[in-house]
Amino acid sequence: MMDGNGNIKVPEELKAKYLFRLPQAYNFADYIWPGLLMSPQRILAIRDIEFQPSDIIIASYPKSGTTWVSELVSAIVHNGDTEAIKAKRQHERVPWLELNTDYAWVKLYDFWQSAQKALGYSPTVKEEDEKKSKPVARVWFTHLPLELLPKSALEGGCRIIYVSRNPKDNAVSFFHFHQMARFLGQQTTTWEEFFPLYASGDIYCGSWFEHVLSYWTFSRVNKHVLFLKYEDMKKDLSREVSNICDFIDFDLDNEARKRVIHHCTFDTMKNNRMANREGVWLFNQARSKFMRKGVVGDWKNYFTVGQSEIFDQLYSYKMKGSNLDYEFDPEEPFEGEKTKL
Repeated sequence: MMDGNGNIKVPEELKAKYLFRLPQAYNFADYIWPGLLMSPQRILAIRDIEFQPSDIIIASYPKSGTTWVSELVSAIVHNGDTEAIKAKRQHERVPWLELNTDYAWVKLYDFWQSAQKALGYSPTVKEEDEKKSKPVARVWFTHLPLELLPKSALEGGCRIIYVSRNPKDNAVSFFHFHQMARFLGQQTTTWEEFFPLYASGDIYCGSWFEHVLSYWTFSRVNKHVLFLKYEDMKKDLSREVSNICDFIDFDLDNEARKRVIHHCTFDTMKNNRMANREGVWLFNQARSKFMRKGVVGDWKNYFTVGQSEIFDQLYSYKMKGSNLDYEFDPEEPFEGEKTKL
């Protein structure tokens, strides 16, 4: 399956099946994009955004811990006032940078949310409380590859926090995400079909290896970039909160730090509809939860021995010389009919 240059060959009919399900799919800058959310015009337009030094961009390959880090950073810049941020959905506090907000359906969704608040169906923040809890930094998230980031961000105009996850667990999480995300067509591909698409990078956002390694290399030479690992956050969330606070020059007292850490545990976030995308039309959580398991090692329930061996070869080839490595071992043994290793 893998040639001598580390490339995975994928049958054309499998690529066609994937693209057929992807709503209004298009190719731009050699990447596959879902036209339901993004447009080339939007990607080009944000190239000229001028950021402020206090601004923060959270970047990642999809399903790497983006929502987790977004909630952490949002809680930190709100001075640990977790009650205040419970009254606003995360996508309002940490908007998606490349989302084309000019689309009619996006404007309709915003109107629907405003109407829900006005009718008392959604939590609201009083004006005086909103002013009191107003953050000192603006925060966005993005899945754009490094080369498509706005010029101001690339030139150090803001801070960038990049979060990554070991690619085997990421592949499994992205597989389930494709099944429930309406903007990705709620794909019907099986795991056996998805695996080569992921390994080759013939999917939305392209190759995990290219995405992660470009940001990793950038972080080694740019003081405005913090590179995080999902697995490190699982091991010691308190330590990573300290790293984030140091990076964005933000002080939290002990009580605020405790609130942030408790608010951002996986179990707390999974049950927090302001963070877990519950009720957001883009995600059909009847098919799969947006926040599913949150563990290290779930890949062992999906990868066959052969798939694991192929991916290990690919990983060794692509990561050679990068000095970047990941933890793949599970936190606890897994059992069940899908267990492969």
